[in-house]
Amino acid sequence: MAYNRYMGSNKTESPLSTTDYKLLTGEELVRIDSFAPRHFEHSPSTIEQIKRLTNSPDTNSIGEHGPSVASLAFDVSSRTSVNPESSPLDDHEDNLSSTPDHLRLYEVLFGRDSLRVAIDLISSYPELARTTVLELAKLQGVTYNHEREEEPGRIVHEARDQDDAIAKNLTDQLGWGWPYYGSVDATPEFIRTLTAYVRRTEENHAFLSQKYIDKSNNERDIAYALDMAVDWIIERLGANSEGVLEFHSELEKGIENQVWKDSWDAYHHKDGTLANHTAGIASIEVQVTTYDALIDAADMYRHVLDDAHKSEVLKDTAARLKEVILEKFWTDDEGGYFVLGTDRDTDGNMRQLKIKTSNMGHTLNSRLLESDDIDIKRKRDATVVQIMSPKLLNVSGIRTLATDETRFRAGAYHCGSVWLWDTHHIAKGLRRHALHESADAIDRRLLHVVDATKIFPEYVRGDDTDTPSINTDRIVLWDAVNQRENIVEQPPQEVQAWTVASILAIKKRLDRRQAAIDRRKQEIV
Repeated sequence: MAYNRYMGSNKTESPLSTTDYKLLTGEELVRIDSFAPRHFEHSPSTIEQIKRLTNSPDTNSIGEHGPSVASLAFDVSSRTSVNPESSPLDDHEDNLSSTPDHLRLYEVLFGRDSLRVAIDLISSYPELARTTVLELAKLQGVTYNHEREEEPGRIVHEARDQDDAIAKNLTDQLGWGWPYYGSVDATPEFIRTLTAYVRRTEENHAFLSQKYIDKSNNERDIAYALDMAVDWIIERLGANSEGVLEFHSELEKGIENQVWKDSWDAYHHKDGTLANHTAGIASIEVQVTTYDALIDAADMYRHVLDDAHKSEVLKDTAARLKEVILEKFWTDDEGGYFVLGTDRDTDGNMRQLKIKTSNMGHTLNSRLLESDDIDIKRKRDATVVQIMSPKLLNVSGIRTLATDETRFRAGAYHCGSVWLWDTHHIAKGLRRHALHESADAIDRRLLHVVDATKIFPEYVRGDDTDTPSINTDRIVLWDAVNQRENIVEQPPQEVQAWTVASILAIKKRLDRRQAAIDRRKQEIV
């Protein structure tokens, strides 16, 4: 979602004389833009912010008014500044009209983000999962459209109105059509959230018959949306020589990395060379999510939709994908780890993107490694060791990129920073394998981030300081090797939806744990 990172490709200013920033071969420092941080006295309320993100007037109505937007800036009328002189806004400002533009980039529906929020909060707010799936079904791709990267069954990446100011800018600069479908992982995430909601109760099975009007103005039901999403995945896997789910933008200036780490330099090789974006790229966490989505859908077709044949097809497809993941995405180098993903050489041969990233941790929160098989256990144990090593773990959580990798920078968007939702997802994986103490320790780090920053940051720095910190500068480099500008650091959004959802999910879990302890005490008495 980092617009600034792929908007603008020409060097517009001469390099600064500053030399204390890490530069790779061919890089020059163009400029540093500093932003006065907004300081707040108190840690924010998770409930109040999830209500804002979902446009809900009260807690009981969360989910009734649609899915979450991706982010918001704080409404400063409800926050008190510690240092008014350093804040760009007056404490008594009663609206967001003065909020800097760089804090208001993603105040719309994003498929991936809304689904992650919904599934993280499904135990507490199942209605949010229902309405998120329903809204995305209405926007599901129905035709092939080059500018939108729309395909039948594909779930939308970003749902802006074409008259939106940011949409106009992106269309003018990059040629995008709206809504924009440049995401490879939103569709399997859609299946996972849909099936998670339906299987919660027998009453929820009726959701598959829920009617809606699709983009072609046809009446459909949710079972149809599931069919379309599943068929999109099956077609993609079937057309791939290795049977993996790859991304490759057909637009000249489409999103190059159509996954959650969507900055253009996030996918690269050990020496820092960028992945080959002229051919397909497969990311480890996308394969894992797709594997789980296939299993989820197979269960749904067998036990709810009474389609045993399709269920078997999906289970067989999932089994083949699992074999590929364990073979093609693993390396025994450096103690063993799941690589970031794969790209292809000029002859079309698959190559590993052999770098250590937080993405490997997503394998833990999956059925993929749930086995007593010796080799799978070895891979699982090695992954835990890597994730908990000082190269990836810092005071705030799991770094997106290990500190010994070439492109590591502590404040880089996806090459060194810590994203709270990502870390929370990994912590759930640790708990899934009964590593409760490690998971709890990571949860405490996430809670500390919010206490320390007084916001729900999009991400925090991945440095080795004792206290979580955020970027306050936009650092712009010129990359002569790749002939493009690179905004390697920028301030995070203040209220990122999947950060709020992660923190709220942690607090709800702690509340349930305390309630269970209290019940046991009462039983003893």
